[in-house]
Amino acid sequence: MITHIVLLRFPDNMPGARIDELLAPFLRLPEVIPGLVAVSAGSNTSPEGLHNGYRHGLVMQFSSALDRDAYLTHPAHVRLAEPLVAALAHGVGDVAVFDLESGDR
Repeated sequence: MITHIVLLRFPDNMPGARIDELLAPFLRLPEVIPGLVAVSAGSNTSPEGLHNGYRHGLVMQFSSALDRDAYLTHPAHVRLAEPLVAALAHGVGDVAVFDLESGDR
């Protein structure tokens, strides 16, 4: 299992409704991308104050690294990622991605 974590740093003045509009379609991707098991999205709720401006994120569960890799170039993902990245002040500079692999070793 691969856990794909995407942290996003939206501009401070971006309305919450616009952020929701950009993130919500990702929740439906498991319906169209094989191997994508689950998606959650939302805002940071940590009380630690260590977000470094990354106040929103997506967490995705993939069956395998091969499924994750196929997702990266899947047309449905690309179609959603392009406007999301364009809405960030510094494009991909406002995105952090971290993947964890779990399972039998």
